[in-house]
Amino acid sequence: MEPVVNGFEEKYTDDVEVLRLNANQNEGQEAFRFYRLQGHPAFVLLNPQGEVLWSGLGVQSAEMLETQAENQLSVP
Repeated sequence: MEPVVNGFEEKYTDDVEVLRLNANQNEGQEAFRFYRLQGHPAFVLLNPQGEVLWSGLGVQSAEMLETQAENQLSVP
């Protein structure tokens, strides 16, 4: 899991902020409730206003994360 997120974070370092939350800790539990996530791992792409652009549950490929970032966030 972590290497996919690391690669994504490295590639888009100037365009996105990556937060890693543990679903077993308070901050992670709050995020899961707030975004109504039903499992983990979970991924959520937000715009600068905090609106959900895309969310995905389960293991995601690097290609899927990159596609969603490019489509939803208009990252070249």
